[in-house]
Amino acid sequence: MKHALDFWYFTGTSDADDPVTVESSADLERVLGEVFAYKQFHPTVVCVKDRPTLGGPLSLPDHQLKFDLDVPRRVAAIHAMGVPDFLPADDRDKVNAEGHGTAEETPGGVMRAWVTKGPRARPATVRQADGHEVDLFVDFDTRTRFPADAAISWEELCEALKELAETGMRPTCVDWQESDVF
Repeated sequence: MKHALDFWYFTGTSDADDPVTVESSADLERVLGEVFAYKQFHPTVVCVKDRPTLGGPLSLPDHQLKFDLDVPRRVAAIHAMGVPDFLPADDRDKVNAEGHGTAEETPGGVMRAWVTKGPRARPATVRQADGHEVDLFVDFDTRTRFPADAAISWEELCEALKELAETGMRPTCVDWQESDVF
């Protein structure tokens, strides 16, 4: 892992106030095991430890990934937001080709947001659980749901987190769609 990751998540003894730093593949496996084992009262938040901050009194990171998961069905969804250079160069070029403006036209501090785009909407067998739709949330407090086609497998979530730790940028191993949710 080239980049350490900070995770905010709940365990039996942690209330997610302080981040847990992941610096190795073993750390990542341990943390993901804890995330999967304990009920998460908010989506798990992940930041690259050595990326720039936006400045100001809080020194907030210039990016953020957060994910929700449905443990019994082994599906997840990721929300990512960040400044233009959080995107890998090839993705920046693709975004520019789609008419979303160039990096030069987008001020450096302007945040953009995306959610994963799964290969298809969650199948009916996944959507229904005990007569209720399985929901994945961007934000539990506001009850903001991920789009139905944002669902990806646990394996894809794990690969995306490994890539984030390797590159320090938004992962390319999963597909993304624009989001207006910050």
